[in-house]
Amino acid sequence: YSILMRPQKLIPRVFIGLGNPGKRYTRNRHNLGYQVLDEISYKYDLIDFKKHAKVSGVFIKANLRDQEIILFKPSKFMNESGYSVSQLLKFYKLKPEDICLIHDDLDIEPGKLQLKFGGGHAGHNGLRDIIKCCGSSDFTRIRIGIGHPSKGEVIDYVLKNPSQNDKDKIEASKLDAIESIEIILDRGLDEAMNHFNQ
Repeated sequence: YSILMRPQKLIPRVFIGLGNPGKRYTRNRHNLGYQVLDEISYKYDLIDFKKHAKVSGVFIKANLRDQEIILFKPSKFMNESGYSVSQLLKFYKLKPEDICLIHDDLDIEPGKLQLKFGGGHAGHNGLRDIIKCCGSSDFTRIRIGIGHPSKGEVIDYVLKNPSQNDKDKIEASKLDAIESIEIILDRGLDEAMNHFNQ
């Protein structure tokens, strides 16, 4: 149903990278959302992230590809991201379709990227909390594949740094994620989906 409801040329203006705050999590698989925002801010030489006065998180307001955008990293832990995101929506009077979430995804192979609008959380704790707190799942997601652990617990897997084998693939996906944001800003979500969802 979401697909029918969304605007023809959807260009979200707020890009939210999911992750866990704190040095020990920085390079974890679960922090790919944060990492992508860091890299896009380097690429475009944007000012540094600063604390938001009214919302739990750090943000950059910028003009990127002729669009006024916000890059936002919730400062709550992953499974409480919804609190930060719902604050942000209220503060800027945004609709769910104005936002794009960038996150790791166990159901996609390392090195692959998929874009999606709406749908469930597929067991991702950050998404689960955001959908619950915002009362909607009508946002864009940039899903960066990390694959499933061959053995052991998912929670240990997402809170570890990628293996050397996966690392290069995931680094390439992060560049794809930046490119997908650029295509979204230039030509809208459908164009980006056509490009990446092969």
